[in-house]
Amino acid sequence: MKFTIKLETEFSWGETRSHEICTLERRTLDASSEDLGLCLADAKSLLKEIQRALLQDQVEEIGEIARVCRFCGTYLAVHDRRQRRIDTLFGRVTVEVPRVRMCMCGLPGFPTLKVARSPLTRLLPDHATPELRRLQAELGARHSFREAAWLLNELTPCARQNHVTIRNRLATIAEDIADSELPATTEADQHSNPSGVTVFLDSAYVRSRPEYQRRNFEIIVGSIESERREKRRFGLSVIGANNPRAYLRRNLESAGWRDGTAVTVLSDGDPALPRLVRDATGADVRHILDWWHISIRIRHVETTFQTLFSLLDDPVRLEVEKLVQNLRWRIWHGQTARALDAIEVLFRFGMRVRRQTVGRTNDAAFSAVARTMELQTYLEYNRAALVDYDLRRRSGKAVSTSRAEGLVNDIANARMGKKRRMRWSPKGAHRVATVRAAALDGRLGKGQLRAA
Repeated sequence: MKFTIKLETEFSWGETRSHEICTLERRTLDASSEDLGLCLADAKSLLKEIQRALLQDQVEEIGEIARVCRFCGTYLAVHDRRQRRIDTLFGRVTVEVPRVRMCMCGLPGFPTLKVARSPLTRLLPDHATPELRRLQAELGARHSFREAAWLLNELTPCARQNHVTIRNRLATIAEDIADSELPATTEADQHSNPSGVTVFLDSAYVRSRPEYQRRNFEIIVGSIESERREKRRFGLSVIGANNPRAYLRRNLESAGWRDGTAVTVLSDGDPALPRLVRDATGADVRHILDWWHISIRIRHVETTFQTLFSLLDDPVRLEVEKLVQNLRWRIWHGQTARALDAIEVLFRFGMRVRRQTVGRTNDAAFSAVARTMELQTYLEYNRAALVDYDLRRRSGKAVSTSRAEGLVNDIANARMGKKRRMRWSPKGAHRVATVRAAALDGRLGKGQLRAA
């Protein structure tokens, strides 16, 4: 059995052209499962030939349209024709591109000046299609560069890829995102600015390459949400980004923030995180301490005191046990002063037990005192960031950084986690985090990246 696949092109001026793409033969007598349908090698060859014929005809029609001056309507001459290679997802195609002489109707003093330009240069300045560029960057941000190259080589008919190509393409896309992704502000946007923006921040540590003489460095990830439910994810390395403040400011503006908009930052208590947002906005921000990090420390206090109470017969134990039970409620309802007073009582009780006991009871009292001091220090250090979490929750507002906690895995650990063998430079890690955040938001597929 023989199959002939043809492609027919109809140009805008009425001409019709036919291309014979390929001929396939299949056995029907003694056929095996391998003879049924298209195999991957046939599909690659077929797609490449279709792409070649399609692009050549497209370039020819675009060249004819470019020969008509937009201003005076003169039919321009073709200066020459040159071979150009175009990298696409369906193969590297060589096409013949005309270079059209520019019309001098706007330059009357230079009638003999001969300047030629190619219409393809404006469309594909780097001779690669946007789809291929986006896929190279996204695979490079999801997998190792060698694995990304292997996937493209195995599953697509594109030109032979290697890890250097993938790495360089990812770097180019990351720079495009960092430099020129901010959309233009329209009049409608100015009249619909949100009254508040919430930024959820967290961080992860990435192993550093030996030449940077440090064991690891920090990757900051975050999610920006406005009252219009717009979400913007980002990832950055402060020491790897050219200008981290400007980068974060552009992400805030893309999420709807403008000068004068209130900003609320939720973090785990690291002072560098709200400071970064404060520097990016040039204004004061409201910092709220993440409830989960408070809750886990309260849980440590509750657990250690439960162990201590199980070893004591002290009648004062009942009053202290009630303070432990009410500790979480007081902090949740914003009663910070009462909570700190209760923590002070728990600390003194634990120290008294330590002086009067030995053995297991003394060890349990030591653990209770240590956990109480840890909670007290954490709350005192972040006292200005403590709020009435119950009221905030009932108002439908966030009280934890769970959104950013998930992004640590999605942006940082999935590609640069400790279980990965690769070590990173700060700039390389920043580029991967930038592309991964854009891929999660769907920004790589919306045509927002300029062709660099």
